[in-house]
Amino acid sequence: EARSSRSIDRSLARSFVRSFVRSFVLSFFRSFVRSFVHPFVRSFVRSLARSRARSFAHSFDRSIDSPIPGPTARS
Repeated sequence: EARSSRSIDRSLARSFVRSFVRSFVLSFFRSFVRSFVHPFVRSFVRSLARSRARSFAHSFDRSIDSPIPGPTARS
């Protein structure tokens, strides 16, 4: 009986340690993502949106017949 209760305690401790490690790893991964990956993804999305807006502006300038003053207009 003592042996079975000890094994039950051991399995309980093992499951507790496993859940604790899982929560610790999850929180660490979440903080890592928030500190490193998030700003990188945000800057990547911002540059992607900027390039898309630039190409849209170029096509819009091309669609207008009248010459547009500025760096896009050819002298």
